[in-house]
Amino acid sequence: MFKTVRLKSVSLILIFSFILFNSPYLLTGQTEQTKGKGDLIGKVYGKDGTTAVEGAIFKIKNVVSGVVYESKTDKLGTFKIEGIEEGMYAVGIVTEEGDFNVESLIGIKANEITKVTFALKPYAKGEVKKAEVRGKILEKAKAASKIVKFFSSPIGLAIVIAASAAIVYGVVTPAAAEEEVSPFRK
Repeated sequence: MFKTVRLKSVSLILIFSFILFNSPYLLTGQTEQTKGKGDLIGKVYGKDGTTAVEGAIFKIKNVVSGVVYESKTDKLGTFKIEGIEEGMYAVGIVTEEGDFNVESLIGIKANEITKVTFALKPYAKGEVKKAEVRGKILEKAKAASKIVKFFSSPIGLAIVIAASAAIVYGVVTPAAAEEEVSPFRK
């Protein structure tokens, strides 16, 4: 009797856990493969911060997957990139004056338009060290993103659910094993 009740309760807990962990995907109707893509619109200005840069190549690189997107600026210094995967991106700008890297990352969200503006700023002598530190930070961000991506995958969710079930079973089993002491039972 106790084993069937325990088995049913553990089964219900597993089913509830599965629904709970998958509810964000069930509510939105999206999975990793069906997520929408975002767009990026922006302007590039020269070193003075006011002159538009025509013909600059604006590049972004996904810090996790390494996918690169690029666009060329028009006479007003405007660029547009459509259909970008959701994620964090490092930015680089190539002009006739040289190559320029942006110190911060850009976050692209699915089904949204991100707007940015950049003024070209060359590296100072002390900033080469900052670029090395930034590279190490990007490596750590990649590693953290892989862990999050794993636990949001079906296999990762199955591991979380199995671990939760094992913990619940470990808690329920000792409580069910203790029988009531009775002088009439042997």
